[in-house]
Amino acid sequence: MRSRKTTEIRREEILRAALFIVEQQGLDNLNTNAIAAVIQLVPSAIYRHFKNKEEIIAALIDFIGERLQQNLQQATTQEGTAMERLKCLFELHVKLLQEEPAIPRILYFLISSERNQELKQKMLAEINAYVYETKKLLLQGKKAGEINQAVDVTAAAMMFLGMIQPLVILSQENKAVLDEYPQKLWKCYQRTIDF
Repeated sequence: MRSRKTTEIRREEILRAALFIVEQQGLDNLNTNAIAAVIQLVPSAIYRHFKNKEEIIAALIDFIGERLQQNLQQATTQEGTAMERLKCLFELHVKLLQEEPAIPRILYFLISSERNQELKQKMLAEINAYVYETKKLLLQGKKAGEINQAVDVTAAAMMFLGMIQPLVILSQENKAVLDEYPQKLWKCYQRTIDF
């Protein structure tokens, strides 16, 4: 007889399976049958933990937000200059995308889709929170005299997030891009905000 898993463990399994499916097939192909097949459950068992596909996607957005916040926490509490903390955040962001390649697919799908405005707004709120926290790091750097005073921190925060997109897009065809280019991109970015 199989032992029953806790709700927390089962929800995690469902989300991991959902991430796998999104990575392999895209968000449009995410459904309870596919999730159940990955974790070897009957589809009805998924409904004990999530009401529907939208609730699973909302949980995936929460997962993304939590990972971004963990990265921010780790980067902002480390010792060093604001520039060093920004570099740490950038490296953590690249690492997150290497570990969780489904995240950009979820992001791009929700941002470009008009199907579910509530999920779209939830995803945008996570992105805005990340940009806001990045902006705070840039402001700290300006106040400490580590970042050029002429730098527009809002534009620099958007640029920070924006330099990740080409890595993600190009890595769909060539995985080596995520290994080869992050440090080159960082150096370019650093030159734009440094003295």
